[in-house]
Amino acid sequence: MSISIISLIIFAIFMTGSPGPANLLMMMAGSSSLSFYRSVKFLFGLLIGKLFVHIIIGVGLGVFIVENKIIFEFLKYISSIYIIYLAFSSLKNISGTPNLSKFRFKNGLLVHPLSPKSWSMILLAQSQISDLALSQFERSLIIWIIFTLGQIIFHSSWGIFGKILGKVFNDNIWVKRAIFGVTVLFVIWFLLT
Repeated sequence: MSISIISLIIFAIFMTGSPGPANLLMMMAGSSSLSFYRSVKFLFGLLIGKLFVHIIIGVGLGVFIVENKIIFEFLKYISSIYIIYLAFSSLKNISGTPNLSKFRFKNGLLVHPLSPKSWSMILLAQSQISDLALSQFERSLIIWIIFTLGQIIFHSSWGIFGKILGKVFNDNIWVKRAIFGVTVLFVIWFLLT
């Protein structure tokens, strides 16, 4: 295995394992009364949404999107609004029941395509293995496989961790509010950087 592939795997571990919109949303879904099994639909939406980003970048449109300041900034703000919307939806409403309808397949589909972090990290991944004698299709396939495995492992882990938090604290509303607060702080940090 080449040094480029090893560095790509390490990069993917850090990118898919670190706190980010999808991981925090999976933790929120897991910490709610939504079972982890039911949040897997949201996870599949995340995976398919990221596949869309891989395809767009693989055919060469990713550079246009990332280098176009207006489009990139638009994605940044729309992504932030969407993530806060999903996070807010997981909080309990006045009747005391959580609104879990937002953690569905179709809502997961939009998280990565709207996330500038997703576009940037996949483009960076493309550059990490550009020294290998591979076609664009082969590079894109390798990156997609590595990142998809990372997503499955880490998004699931964050969801399971959220479920454990929900159980340990007996589905305490304060746990959900704390996760919501962390998510909002992450979005604010993201907007300021």
